[in-house]
Amino acid sequence: MASDGFRPLDEKLLVEYLKATPSLAAKLGSQFDKLEIKEVGDGNLNFVYIVIGSSGSVVIKQALPYIRCIGESWPMTKERAYFEATTLQEHGRLCPAHVPEVYHFDREMCLIGMRYIEPPHIILRKGLIAGIEYPLLAEHISEYLARTLFYTSLLYLTTTDHKSAGKKLYYHEIVDAYVSRMQH
Repeated sequence: MASDGFRPLDEKLLVEYLKATPSLAAKLGSQFDKLEIKEVGDGNLNFVYIVIGSSGSVVIKQALPYIRCIGESWPMTKERAYFEATTLQEHGRLCPAHVPEVYHFDREMCLIGMRYIEPPHIILRKGLIAGIEYPLLAEHISEYLARTLFYTSLLYLTTTDHKSAGKKLYYHEIVDAYVSRMQH
């Protein structure tokens, strides 16, 4: 285990983590020796697992402190998991019909446990590449964008609340690099 408490989880360590995490264990049931675990990440950045238990299923996503397909020579901030989890939670509150529920977030482990959206649902990108037509896509995306953009904007929030929300989601490493580049 790293000194900061972070450790990448393989399938065996993931089972131990799930057993020790009540919010995730409750979704899966008590038969941990019979869990079905499938890694579904594309291998570039994160570990992504679908975990199916006797009582339900979850998706576990763990961000690594480097680009997975390259290795530790290309570091990345682990804080990106915090921003993703925080955004999913806020957007889920604003538009629950179109955002998977976050069951658990562990900042130290850079791990998000969220709702698994079962087949026949597939990743939109894969469906579009396959030529599948989605007649409700425009309606669903426009509802999601309208709700998340309006309810996080100065049109709805007070200046104080808007500034506070912005600080919570300020990804300083990316923003500072962009601002620095624009100034030169």
